Amino acid sequence: MKYTREEARIKATQYAYEIRHGRHTEPKEHVSFKEWFLNGVRKYESMGVEFDFLTAGLVRMTKNEKSVLRTVQNFKDEYESQFPAATKVKLEECAGIA
Repeated sequence: MKYTREEARIKATQYAYEIRHGRHTEPKEHVSFKEWFLNGVRKYESMGVEFDFLTAGLVRMTKNEKSVLRTVQNFKDEYESQFPAATKVKLEECAGIA
């Protein structure tokens, strides 16, 4: 099928819109919180950050004598913001919907 110049321009504009708005992107791979957390710890340890697990829910991260305290709930919130579909699937499984 041959397009006129105007039809080709419209088609290109529509395709660019689809790319910008995520139609042609691959969905994020669903990883469990435990895997995501361990991968993050390994990544930041390779960058020189030291992790100290103070209590069951508290983590101290230290780099260049600067420390940051974070709770496990902070990490879970960050995980849920990156993988909202993964947490939705788990909630549905728990509720017996899926």
